[in-house]
Amino acid sequence: MRRCLLALCFLYLGSFLGAGAFSMPIRPAAEDTLRAATVSSTFGSLVVPQTITAGEIRTVTSLPEAIRRFSGVQIRDYGGVGGLKTVNVRSLGSEHTGVFIDGIQVDNAQNMQVDLGRFGLDDLAGVSLFAGQKTAPLQSAKEYSSASSLYLETAAPSFKGGARDNLRFGAGAGSFGTISPKAAWEHLFSNGTSLRLGGEGVGSNGRYRFHVKDFRQYPDGTVAGYDTTMVRQNCDLRSIRLEGGLFGSASARASWNVRAYFYGSERGLPGPVYKRAGDYPLSEDRQSDRDAFLQGRYVRALGKSWTISGKAKYSFSHLEYADFPELRPELQAARFNYRNHSAYASMAAMFRPGGKLRLNLAQDLQYDYLDSDMRDFAYPGRLSSWSALSAMAGTGPLDVSATILGLVVKDGFLSGGARKSALRSVLMPSLVVKWKVTDGFALDGFAKRSYRMPTFNDLYYTTVGSKTLEPEDALQFDLGACWDVLASGSRTLSFKTDVYWNRLKNKIIAVPTSNQFRWSMYNIGKVAVLGSDVRAEYGRRIGKGTVGALVRYTFQQSRDRTTSSPSTGSGTGIAGSGTYDIKWNGQIPYIPLHSGSANLFGELDGWRLDVTFFATGERFTTSANLPAYRLAPWTTLDAAVSKDMSLRSGEMRLKLCLNNLLDEQYEIVDNYPMPGFNFLFKVEYSF
Repeated sequence: MRRCLLALCFLYLGSFLGAGAFSMPIRPAAEDTLRAATVSSTFGSLVVPQTITAGEIRTVTSLPEAIRRFSGVQIRDYGGVGGLKTVNVRSLGSEHTGVFIDGIQVDNAQNMQVDLGRFGLDDLAGVSLFAGQKTAPLQSAKEYSSASSLYLETAAPSFKGGARDNLRFGAGAGSFGTISPKAAWEHLFSNGTSLRLGGEGVGSNGRYRFHVKDFRQYPDGTVAGYDTTMVRQNCDLRSIRLEGGLFGSASARASWNVRAYFYGSERGLPGPVYKRAGDYPLSEDRQSDRDAFLQGRYVRALGKSWTISGKAKYSFSHLEYADFPELRPELQAARFNYRNHSAYASMAAMFRPGGKLRLNLAQDLQYDYLDSDMRDFAYPGRLSSWSALSAMAGTGPLDVSATILGLVVKDGFLSGGARKSALRSVLMPSLVVKWKVTDGFALDGFAKRSYRMPTFNDLYYTTVGSKTLEPEDALQFDLGACWDVLASGSRTLSFKTDVYWNRLKNKIIAVPTSNQFRWSMYNIGKVAVLGSDVRAEYGRRIGKGTVGALVRYTFQQSRDRTTSSPSTGSGTGIAGSGTYDIKWNGQIPYIPLHSGSANLFGELDGWRLDVTFFATGERFTTSANLPAYRLAPWTTLDAAVSKDMSLRSGEMRLKLCLNNLLDEQYEIVDNYPMPGFNFLFKVEYSF
């Protein structure tokens, strides 16, 4: 009976997707150490991450919505269900944020900005954010290279009452014509290995009304703008996500897991909203994606002192972009195809000679190749090698971890009909210190260097890439304090604060131009970031219920410190008898000086209510902080209510999410208006 229901669920999912999900034609072409390391790749780190538990994940509708509850984070959202959603931590840029699923990094297919909207929440055990250096056991060398890291940990299936099968299906519906069916099946084999198969589809027309009022004063003193109500067009999305996982133990001292993932979508690419003439339509461009990967992880303890880990991954992505000529609709659309192949392997070993001394050695290799049907394409290939040696030691309340990471990158590409190559190498040291002052109070800090090569997309995408981009170099310094004021059985109160300073050289800025495929990439010579994150959390149990509050505040002064030059062309002014650069010391694009959030929640008898308030201060679209480039501050108020019910045959969960309750009209990215009030209702049944 269960298998019949499972088949019906996937037929339900398939019938939804078959209605037009892909309408765009595509051309063929030791024991404790071991257990901790396999349960969570964040275990054992000196730097305590910000975390979202599985229970908190159930209160949100998407991964970006969950992540923006972290301090020091900006979610870049281009609006609507299908809009690109990326994460920027401490003004370092989304390219410096490594996104890891079960300890293996997700490689993106555009601008090294991982679209967080493509990942589901159902099977996550938790989400963790490291705003600096993670120092967990058995890290891969690549994990040391990220300036900040976002970890998505998959929960292994659990089975109750001797059952060997779990079945879950559900559906969601809401604003913008959104409908989202899903189904999952879990099975326990006789040898203890468990299997999970699941899938989810999303369909939405993406249309929403928005009010635009934009009057700006330009440097010559003129004022221009508009005040109107419009409907967002070309925002439709059809997507499917299929995932499978195997979780097993080869022996009492070893464990492994394998994960397969496929994501396919076809969507419109809405352009920025400008005041246009009546015969000049909005963007009609389209994009189709096929992303797939297969990855695995194996951990084994060799005696009491040695533990080894192996990771491997192959990923493939195919992006097709259809460029419709807006001014000449009678012309045929131009199509661009890009196919990206990536192979990755990692080996790590941990040695614990005794006490708190721990040595980690890791070696990673990755090869990437980008193919396209474009004329005179560069066909770039890149071989990357990461080698890391890390040592951690402790003397009572003081723990110290030091790492040296070496990166060697060799690029090969066609230029002028000949194959050329380029080689770069760099050393990236890091130091992490933690001092436990008392049982409830601790200090920690780190210093770290990160280095990022421009991606293939940055360099070689037609209408996008810029071959003059320089690699990005970052130095990070952080000092933090954590204080657990209350930690009784019924009440908890804690504070966490960090002060940090980042220096970036040749920072790569990526901003969309006519739509979310066409980007403009350029370097900012020097950027200095001075910031502070403050977090306070309170929880109290009252009878059978729980109430709590979480408040966050972030201050980020991110200044363009590129040396001005008298030879500067546009963007200069006259001050007295000399020239000056109007971008000097300006806040860099899209980084607010002040931002924060507050979350209030309560739970009782299976009911949970969450109310979340977000606030972001003014921002600018360029380092020239002139009124013409200012983006207004914005605030939103969201609410979510859910109910878990135990039925005779299984469990049911109902959830209603109300977003932007005050119908705030705002933009996160210039000229990309966000939706006003919207809702999503979900129902899920499992047995």
